[in-house]
Amino acid sequence: MMIPDRLPFWPRYLTKKLAAFYLGVSASTFDDEVKQGWWPPARPRGGRGGRLTWDRMLLDLYADRASGIGVGAPAATGAPVPAERLVTTPSLVERMNATLPQNRTEHRAQETPRRFGN
Repeated sequence: MMIPDRLPFWPRYLTKKLAAFYLGVSASTFDDEVKQGWWPPARPRGGRGGRLTWDRMLLDLYADRASGIGVGAPAATGAPVPAERLVTTPSLVERMNATLPQNRTEHRAQETPRRFGN
């Protein structure tokens, strides 16, 4: 299967080759990272379950979790993350805003008086 330079539309379920391309790694690196738990396991599809695919949105959730901006640990089974967890988990903006007063106080405590004309 040939992968074009640009894909205007990413399908929801990706083959191993497309999933690796989507994540910017080789297929063998993707295999290794799936075994290490970096990415979710494949989801068998087709009449006999012989076609392995990865949910693109679940790959995004795993990437968000790894980078620290995720909404919680995605289910290892490929099941959707419950909506309650998405609503009750503070967003990145909320977490950053919660630390602003503390960071400002610490910064002010570290400031030294500035003298002019010296």
